[in-house]
Amino acid sequence: MNMTELQADKTFERSGVNGKLKVVLHDISGTLLRTLGTIERRGYDYRDVHCTQRVDGDFDLLVHIEDLGGPRNLDTLCKQLERLYNVVSAEKVGRRKHAEHAY
Repeated sequence: MNMTELQADKTFERSGVNGKLKVVLHDISGTLLRTLGTIERRGYDYRDVHCTQRVDGDFDLLVHIEDLGGPRNLDTLCKQLERLYNVVSAEKVGRRKHAEHAY
């Protein structure tokens, strides 16, 4: 096997999965880097990152992600993020489908 074939084996196809995640962090310093690093290592790219401190001292991290070959399900990524030290919670956020009204 030559180098090109090895690289082709490691290339992932995009699944088209993208969305926003809300991650609550206890500590911002190392936890932010671990969180963003985990997102990248799981096959996603973050397009927009917004972090604010809450009244209770924790931090809300909103991340818009785009699939680069990661898990097909964002719930799996959220579970992986919740296992990180000082991550309180991780969940998908975004638009909810509105019920259609019958007339």
